[in-house]
Amino acid sequence: MWPALLLSTLLLGVASALPSPQVQDPAKSFITLPFTRKLSHSPARLKRQAFDSELLPLTVASYYIEVTVGTPPQPLSLVLDTGSSDIWAYSPAARASCPDCTDIYLDDPTDSSTARERPDLGLFNITYGTPNSGVLGYYYTDVIRTGGVGVNAFLGVTTDANEGAPPGGIMGIGLSENVASLYQSGIKYEGYIDTLYEQGLIGSRAYSVFFNEADLCPLTTPPASTDKDEGVIIFGGYDNTKWIDELTPFPIVYPSPRGAAELNIEGPAIEITVGDDTYDLPTQSYTVLLDTGSTYTYLPRRQFNTLATALDAELAYEDYDLYVVSCDYKTVDGGLDYTFDGPSGRVTISVPWEQVVIENDALPDDVCFLGFIPDPDNEGFYVFGETFLRSAYLLYNYDDLTISLAQASYDTSCDDCAEALVK
Repeated sequence: MWPALLLSTLLLGVASALPSPQVQDPAKSFITLPFTRKLSHSPARLKRQAFDSELLPLTVASYYIEVTVGTPPQPLSLVLDTGSSDIWAYSPAARASCPDCTDIYLDDPTDSSTARERPDLGLFNITYGTPNSGVLGYYYTDVIRTGGVGVNAFLGVTTDANEGAPPGGIMGIGLSENVASLYQSGIKYEGYIDTLYEQGLIGSRAYSVFFNEADLCPLTTPPASTDKDEGVIIFGGYDNTKWIDELTPFPIVYPSPRGAAELNIEGPAIEITVGDDTYDLPTQSYTVLLDTGSTYTYLPRRQFNTLATALDAELAYEDYDLYVVSCDYKTVDGGLDYTFDGPSGRVTISVPWEQVVIENDALPDDVCFLGFIPDPDNEGFYVFGETFLRSAYLLYNYDDLTISLAQASYDTSCDDCAEALVK
């Protein structure tokens, strides 16, 4: 998910620094965590265009990591989101405005002995790049534990949410320069990656993301893979057995006018192959957001139209610009080749059709969603979600202000090959 900007009328004070423990050996400082894919139903019932059948809530997928918050620790599942920078969870009070947003709520922070309210930061107020996705609440600090490692960090507690708000809560791990309070009031607090680094738990402001297998699970209930880790994030490190050829760095747009870490390149060249036919999508000079919080990939309208025509796609949900295709395309030879050019070199990420032709409970058996959406507002940037990311290895380096890309490798011969990336 990527944040849109909301107005806040509060005058906020400067956030004070959190205490830091003794720094560990940087060469050994990284944290490896699994993430899992979970399905949820969008509370919105969408207008169906392409076929006649009973209206159903749309099934969407998100990637979650397990955390605990507070003392005593309360377990939570939060959506891992590289496209935003704030961590937040739902309060039981949010049930009144969005009863279907989650079934897991954060207890009253006053029940935690390590919680500290942060009224100096004013209201927590953020919306995302999908309709009706705004949430509202307040800030505080508490101990967040991931993989047994705890840090004092900032959190938002959502007390009011629109019906399109993200399911479950968000673990935003973007740049500190993109936290919501900075865009609302000009006040920045320390984001999660900076907090891990400043408190000595990782040796660099970096992390890598890898999805375990190339096969995209359908958006059906129950999902094809239930009790199974779908990928790994390594805070402060990487695993060089999980990519093919070179890991190529690309600069980040800094500072970002949109509040997200975008690749500062003039868009990738995209070639599609459908059986024996090959098409080049029109080149667009747009920046690229790589977003684990998005199921779909957003393309400029001209590129999307070429792709949709090649696959005989039909508009299914008008309000959300969701298109459907025949599920037969899952087994067609070919796919998409994305070629990125930057100052450090070139990399091509190949994505097979089975990754972007998606089964869903809301559709008839022989109809699948196309894993792409046309850029709704012609905002001038790409958003590459799950339908791209499952084929790539990603290394975010906030010290160097780069994101590195390579074709993912699914070699399972080494189970413990992670190493620290030292600043």
